[in-house]
Amino acid sequence: MAKRAKSASPDKPLPRPKLAETVAAAVERDSVETKLRAELTEVKGKYKNALARLDAAEAEVRKQHELAEVKLKKFKPKARKGKRPQATVVLVCSDWHVEELIKPEDCRGLNAFDLTVAEKRIETLAAKARMLIEHESHLTDIRRVVVAALGDLITGHIHDDCIERCQLAPLAATRWAGERLNGVIDSMAEVAPVLVATATGNHGRTTKKPRVSTENDHSYEQNLYLTMAAAERRANVAWQVGAGYHNVVDLDGFLLRCHHGHALKFGGGVGGLTIPTNKAIAAWNVAQRADLDIFGHWHQFLHIPYRFVANGCLCGHNAYADRIRAEFQPPSQSLIVVDHDHNRVTKAMQIFL
Repeated sequence: MAKRAKSASPDKPLPRPKLAETVAAAVERDSVETKLRAELTEVKGKYKNALARLDAAEAEVRKQHELAEVKLKKFKPKARKGKRPQATVVLVCSDWHVEELIKPEDCRGLNAFDLTVAEKRIETLAAKARMLIEHESHLTDIRRVVVAALGDLITGHIHDDCIERCQLAPLAATRWAGERLNGVIDSMAEVAPVLVATATGNHGRTTKKPRVSTENDHSYEQNLYLTMAAAERRANVAWQVGAGYHNVVDLDGFLLRCHHGHALKFGGGVGGLTIPTNKAIAAWNVAQRADLDIFGHWHQFLHIPYRFVANGCLCGHNAYADRIRAEFQPPSQSLIVVDHDHNRVTKAMQIFL
């Protein structure tokens, strides 16, 4: 017979779990608790942020309701009593160099210019100037427009490289420029009476070297101005052709001193064009004080209030400008507004072409 298995004694204690198993269970339990606490903290943070956003939204809604209840006071513009202020607009036209050929490869691709481009830019000048004048007419009564033709409308044959780069001979170029200048005057005459004030440049001359006392006697441009003035038939266009270097125009007590700018001597100093120009103006003002000088020649726009406006150029950057390290400026001309109520310039701006 098989032996009967011995039954365990009821008083004998149960076997204890191993120590490693106890530690592992405790670690697992702690890990789960830590994870749950982290999730709870994250949920509480999100809940807190949600409450903050809700409070902010409710505050914004309250503000909107409060603003909706605010009664705004309406202000009506008062009708101006008496006459409107009077002003003169000055359109500065200089340094067109209409017949000069500028190839992109001559000036790092910064510009290109020929007769076709010149015509488009002159048309743009007339159109933009007219829009600006019409805008000013909402603010003031435009008493007149001064078209300041200040020379170098042509490049001429004063240097060998000028001859090689000119598309027209000087006389033909002068006639071509005169026809376009006449178109600009026509456009301005449609919006206000026009006074054409002139000055000759240094390029449109018949002599190899510039003259001083007889400069105008050798100027293609001076001949153009005198011819156009003699042939003038428009009832609201008058001419003031300069006889010497300066052409001083009296605008109801505001003295405008017009010249080409080639009498100024500038050698590229730190102060730029301002220092030699201010010195020249101070010397000229000893004999006859002017309220504003306007000139071209330097192919850059610069406005110093109560002193001068230097005009840009229509032709734009070229090889010569690159060679002398001249400051690059896009093709432009200038528009100036003279306020007669206060006898000062209120605006001087570039017309980009």
